[in-house]
Amino acid sequence: MAVAAMTDMQRLSYETNGFLVLPEALSAVELKAVREAADRAEAVWRSDPSRPGARGAGLQQVQAPIEYDPVLRDLLVHPSVFPIVREILGDDVSMIDNDYFITPPHQKSHAGWHHDVGMRGVCHPQSTLMVKVFYLLTDVPEGGGGTAMIPGSHRFHADFPLPKVDAPDDMPGKVCMTWPAGTAYLFNGRVYHAALANQTAFPRRALIYNYGHFWMKIWSGYEPSEALKAGAQTLEMRQLLGIGDAYGTSLAS
Repeated sequence: MAVAAMTDMQRLSYETNGFLVLPEALSAVELKAVREAADRAEAVWRSDPSRPGARGAGLQQVQAPIEYDPVLRDLLVHPSVFPIVREILGDDVSMIDNDYFITPPHQKSHAGWHHDVGMRGVCHPQSTLMVKVFYLLTDVPEGGGGTAMIPGSHRFHADFPLPKVDAPDDMPGKVCMTWPAGTAYLFNGRVYHAALANQTAFPRRALIYNYGHFWMKIWSGYEPSEALKAGAQTLEMRQLLGIGDAYGTSLAS
């Protein structure tokens, strides 16, 4: 790509920590539109218990929200976020999965410390196989059930021993994603992260878009519907939805 999407400061921050925060990634107008679309998707999902997702006490998960509303689909290529994802992963970038997470109030963590990339017998701390983007639809204060990360853990060897903690909140050195609605943050799939307990009286709402390389399979259950693929008009959207040859498909071609 001729023009870099990240500033020098952003590039240094991402390479050092394995994650990058993008304050006000969604404008006030965009945030309102995305919230309304997410509300519509949630209402349809709740009206039909057979729709895929999670309905546990600690997590309400609307699986594949891009299937519910074009506003949520188009967030895959948000102009202030997707170019950064593309710069990190390369021109063969593709969608791996997508979710709408609702963390209910007064709930313990639904996910302990983990990373999202693992290949048995292969250690790849110098490679970037996945980048995950969170869009916050609600303010996330301290104790608000946000994501926490261990800075620099994308460089850890596969056998690196994490400290043993009783709860995710007890991990030393963690950084909490406590940011206002409209913030986006992205991180390398190798970064160790966890969901913290929501100790507030309000749910945390976040849209999650996970990107990888075109040769990687879309996560089972997230394969785009034929209707969604038929409506993909741009080269970017077609590639993100898995349309093209397994090898050689690229936005640069």
